[in-house]
Amino acid sequence: MNTNINSNITDIIDQHLPLIEKIPNKAPEQANLDSPSIALFEQNFMQLWQEITHSFEKLLQEVRKKRQNVDIDLKKQVEVTLQVCRTYTGIPSIDEIERRVEIENSYEIVYEKYLNEVRTYFLQHLSSLDDGLKRSLEQVKSQIAEILITKTELGKLTDSKGSEFIKILATEIPDQLIPGVPSKLKVAFQILAELELNYREFILYRIRPHLDGLTPQQAQTLKLTILPSAEQVFLNLKIAHAESVRKCEKALKQLLSEPSQVAFAIIEEFVDRTIRTADVENEWRILLQKLQPGWDDFLFQPEQIQREWINSPQQNTYANIAMSEVDDIFALIDF
Repeated sequence: MNTNINSNITDIIDQHLPLIEKIPNKAPEQANLDSPSIALFEQNFMQLWQEITHSFEKLLQEVRKKRQNVDIDLKKQVEVTLQVCRTYTGIPSIDEIERRVEIENSYEIVYEKYLNEVRTYFLQHLSSLDDGLKRSLEQVKSQIAEILITKTELGKLTDSKGSEFIKILATEIPDQLIPGVPSKLKVAFQILAELELNYREFILYRIRPHLDGLTPQQAQTLKLTILPSAEQVFLNLKIAHAESVRKCEKALKQLLSEPSQVAFAIIEEFVDRTIRTADVENEWRILLQKLQPGWDDFLFQPEQIQREWINSPQQNTYANIAMSEVDDIFALIDF
């Protein structure tokens, strides 16, 4: 190779090295991240963002209109549960009462023990209300999941649906989408994923006072007479149980619309956190970029480099200049 060619090559490298150095290092799989690809993604993202916000706002309006409605899942479960309570009372027969009195030698002791047993049995039946509450909450999570699956590419992460889909997203979303900033999206999905609506926290404390008639030594508890009998113990238990069922039924009917109110509150909070919070749109943009081919390694670059690369109209020019000069170098080399 002659001296003039060496000099020309050196001049070209010295002239354009600053331009080449400005181009972020890219792995081979990132070759598709040119300006047209980025522009196309941004165009698609803005359309997708509009669809997400519209769909969530529409869902929120729908549940707002229905928040005073009776929850069908809970209503059906209440009807089934109360029928089970009426059918399976746990009240002993007169013969069973008499045999137990022979062991305890006291109608009062036997009566109090049966009160506790019947009440406990009653409450065990009521715990099946959990099923209705869980179905109600699952419906809420499924509505949110359906929007995310149909309107975004997040469905690529898993074949799961409903609450399982929400749980997976809560796990898979990085702790930081914007470097150095805790992800607001992740927190929103974690809150939704961990949310539970159950009998013990939602219903039990409200209906427990209505079972005081089945609790020994309470003001509402029927007392035995001076000369008690097995028949009286049996009758008192039957009356107390029937009264407890009646009171619980009345109380439960007043709660039938509350899951609808809870659904509205849950969806409103989720919408607030995922589309109305400051900077959350940027988190969505970065999250969905991660699902695009070739973006994974690029997103490990510092955020400043990401932003400069995405936003700079010169980035493609730099690449074209650099590649043209490389061609010139090879043209000068005498193989």
